[in-house]
Amino acid sequence: MEWKSLPAELQEEILFRIPAKSLARLRSTSKRWNALLKSGRFANMHTAIAPTESLIIMLKDSRVYLASVHGVHNNVAPSIELGSRLYLKDPHICNVFHCDGLLLLCTIKENRLEVWNPCSGETKLIKPRHNYYKELDFYALGYDDKSSCKKYKVLRMDLQGPVLGEFEIYDFTNDSWRVLGAATEWIFGQNNPVSVKGNTYWVVYCRGLPYNKVLLRFDFSRERFQSLSLPQPFPYVIAALSVVREDKLCLLGSQDLHLHIWVTTSIGSVMSWSKFLKMQTINPRWHMFPSGMSFLADEHNKVVVYCRNRILHIVGENNHIQHVDDHGSDSTSRPSCSVLLNYIPSLAQIQ
Repeated sequence: MEWKSLPAELQEEILFRIPAKSLARLRSTSKRWNALLKSGRFANMHTAIAPTESLIIMLKDSRVYLASVHGVHNNVAPSIELGSRLYLKDPHICNVFHCDGLLLLCTIKENRLEVWNPCSGETKLIKPRHNYYKELDFYALGYDDKSSCKKYKVLRMDLQGPVLGEFEIYDFTNDSWRVLGAATEWIFGQNNPVSVKGNTYWVVYCRGLPYNKVLLRFDFSRERFQSLSLPQPFPYVIAALSVVREDKLCLLGSQDLHLHIWVTTSIGSVMSWSKFLKMQTINPRWHMFPSGMSFLADEHNKVVVYCRNRILHIVGENNHIQHVDDHGSDSTSRPSCSVLLNYIPSLAQIQ
């Protein structure tokens, strides 16, 4: 049976099950395909039904690359291979944030904040409210999911201005910033935030209680912060977050030579955690890792991968740490990988 003779509903059901990267190539074949694949209704259905295609993105030398890790469980020397460079423009990117298949790129030198869908090529430049961006500020991308279609927003946290902790929202629907208030109850440090289901999460300190860490969520629908519980007790000096399979938070806690990894079993007003990895590392400098470290966790193979000082570290359940630089060689002249994250291609449309 020819494709054109199939009912439109059946055509869409078939297309819903094709990975986003493959579908994106069809947009240039006809106006009909382009209109269908650009529709918000189709994008939402595709996200819900299509098989998940998880890729690794690395920010290296101020540029964004696809990457792949080899040798994690094949008893060979581990290595990381840089693939194609995703972002073909040439600004100096200082940070990248992933949400719903979209990347938020912060480029301080060129004074640019840009939201970009690598799968479709769609981009949107965001103008700063103060005509400049500050490198130590936090930026995060999320969405309001209370309406029929996702409404994307950008959160900015001011960590060095006259009003410490002031936060504001950029709303895509009216192309403007709004100041919401000041988050004075918490100390954010340099933790990298992550996104799960449109909301942003950090591990932060409670102000006045320097050893009391909490999980902080910013709800983009309600536009407010909420303090949530970490696994208890949580005495760890180092704490960092990552994302597993789009819908799970992954938490790393480390103190001295001990490393613990948890994943969420449920996310809501009450958080439920399950520990899936516990080890004693052999690296005497583990406790010196910066709080803003970037890592990925493989829940199935019980492996953690992180970047530090040009070196890729792979930590397995057997407590063994292997080291390779970010091209698998011995060079010490390259700047370090600063961000390592999972990227899920999608057909999400930027308003």
